[in-house]
Amino acid sequence: MEAILEVGRRVGLEVFAYLLLVAGILGDHLSTVVALTRPYIYEANPFTVRLMARRLWLPFDLVLIAVGIAVPYLLIRLTGRPFFKALLAYPLVHGAIRLGACLWNISLII
Repeated sequence: MEAILEVGRRVGLEVFAYLLLVAGILGDHLSTVVALTRPYIYEANPFTVRLMARRLWLPFDLVLIAVGIAVPYLLIRLTGRPFFKALLAYPLVHGAIRLGACLWNISLII
């Protein structure tokens, strides 16, 4: 348990969380773009459709990446309290969900 609380371990977990977030969001975005070029495939999420119609989909995803990294990173660094590591759950969970969506899109493409 103490090994998890060490600084070296936390940095590894942070890097993994942030990379998972970036890979998930960008993978979902790119796989959706490719999938939408296929016949009979359409976007079912009305929120995403609205963002696409207003050309805000990419900026919104970039903001999600920036906020998803900046908030946990800054709070962990500025407070110095070990329990703020729990904020890494957001990039981990969000990244995993979006990576799952990416894999789903790839399954539709293939």
